Amino acid sequence: MKLLHLSPSLLLALTLMSPAQAQSAHEAPLCEAAKANRVVELVYDKDVSKGCLPRLVDVHQVAIGNNGTLYMHGWQTRGCTKSRDYASERIFRFDKIKSVTPVEGSFGEKSRLIKEEGWDGCIGSNCFIKETTCQ
Repeated sequence: MKLLHLSPSLLLALTLMSPAQAQSAHEAPLCEAAKANRVVELVYDKDVSKGCLPRLVDVHQVAIGNNGTLYMHGWQTRGCTKSRDYASERIFRFDKIKSVTPVEGSFGEKSRLIKEEGWDGCIGSNCFIKETTCQ
């Protein structure tokens, strides 16, 4: 009987601590950047421990994944990568974003074209975006 009384409280506590809720501190500034075609300086995952400069990213859109996690889609022009040229289209998981700072800058032509095309939430045949929150 006590377990039934605790169940709604436990459910509420787990909902409040979900990754999407915990990550939402970056959602507002990233949505603002996406709507205004702004560039942000982004510290991501283990960039600092790798000795990398902060990433510069043209923010294209913010979305919620099928798993409830927030993602950002954009064009990275500077920063760490995994053995690829740094200037390319990227997807960033909010749970790996350490800080976001708006900076002066404008989208390059290729970045503008990619944003205009939109993103369908897929990487190849893996479609993992449930809903776009802003772009």
